[in-house]
Amino acid sequence: MFSETDICNMALSNIGVGKEIQNIETDDSEEARACRRWYKMSREVTLRDLPWRFASKTAALALVEEKPDDEWAYSYRYPPDCVSLRRILGAGRNPGHNERIPYDLRFDDAGSLVYTDQQDAVAEYTARVTDTMRYPADFALAQSWRLSYYVVPRVVGSGVDTLKLRLEVEKQYQIHLSKAARNSMNEFQRDPEPASELERARN
Repeated sequence: MFSETDICNMALSNIGVGKEIQNIETDDSEEARACRRWYKMSREVTLRDLPWRFASKTAALALVEEKPDDEWAYSYRYPPDCVSLRRILGAGRNPGHNERIPYDLRFDDAGSLVYTDQQDAVAEYTARVTDTMRYPADFALAQSWRLSYYVVPRVVGSGVDTLKLRLEVEKQYQIHLSKAARNSMNEFQRDPEPASELERARN
């Protein structure tokens, strides 16, 4: 399993920094300060970039208002632990394109809102998982590369071409993200695609 310190040390190793952090919360090195500054951002961005299975959550949305405007029937509060809203659930697990429930995001003084016509709306989303013990290896690796990208300017030597290094780091991040996506696809089985109207008519 992985700790925040492990992920930070992987991030440093990715870019050739040999100095390791003993404890990300207490170390006062430049490397530790850089990782603390960017750790949360790297986690949020990596969580948003894929519908990670370990971070998938389903929850009823809290109603804010009926008929919030002339376009939508309901507004709901955006889940406080939501990193990326993926869909509003309707009938069935695998809706066709024309059966997906429309929604939009808006804002008020209290934060983000979800506008939709769905009554008693239930959302499927990627949650903000901060417990690193829940992270699969491919997520930890991907996050380490995202963190590497952010800390490069502060922790590499002055003789390094930071722009070139960041481009290579971004490439590695995308590679690891693609591998994680393939791994995720092997861990579930979708329902068969719904028949089109033309296929139903033929039957």
